[in-house]
Amino acid sequence: MNATDLSDRQRDILRLLEQSGFATIEDLAERFEVTTQTIRRDVNDLRDRALLMRVHRGVRPNDGARPYASRAVEQQNEKAALAREVLRLIPAGASVSIGLGSTPAEVARLLAGAGARDVITNNLVAASHLWDCEEINLSICGGSVRDRSVSGSTAAEFFAAYRVDFAVFGVAGVDEDGALLDFRTEEARARAAMQTHARHSVLVLDQVKFLRRAPARGGWLSDPDYVVSNAPPPEGLTAALREGALVLAP
Repeated sequence: MNATDLSDRQRDILRLLEQSGFATIEDLAERFEVTTQTIRRDVNDLRDRALLMRVHRGVRPNDGARPYASRAVEQQNEKAALAREVLRLIPAGASVSIGLGSTPAEVARLLAGAGARDVITNNLVAASHLWDCEEINLSICGGSVRDRSVSGSTAAEFFAAYRVDFAVFGVAGVDEDGALLDFRTEEARARAAMQTHARHSVLVLDQVKFLRRAPARGGWLSDPDYVVSNAPPPEGLTAALREGALVLAP
């Protein structure tokens, strides 16, 4: 990854994407008061340097350029607090599906000593916390590996083959109308399959995900039985929650 010789505008684009998670070319052109052609030249150069990714309708940060390990250590205390609150919802002996993300992986780490019976996941970091636990029956999705997770159409089919007590998953963002967002449609489909085939669903949501944008929509904030977060949602999203669904981590 080569981050030298970037223009001020390119650096600002990267900072903006780090905060928002996604932007359209038109949004960026309007924000920086330049033409869409100028923005396309900027983002194409950033893409060639592996600093961002072009996706349907816009651009997003390149997760591959920012290793999983560096993302996992960010706000580690907050992630651990969220995971502990999720664990309070899951009784011993439960079967659990674990989705993508570093916070669901932290939930898996805590499950190792919490008496879970069966765990299914496409999150390889989550699996790594559990594959030495003799008391847990661990099932891992097969398919293409990206950023320490298994993605693609096989993930939705994998989760649809089970019926678990609890599904634990995250999202890339929550739109202002309460839509749940991911960076890829297959991620949204896998999450939907997890929720459909679980008796109870738990969305674990760091506060930075509220109003963060991503291009793939799948489901609504009102869908999960529980939303575990480290802060209440913005006022406009509070009404989108199920009554009694919000669980706040200290």
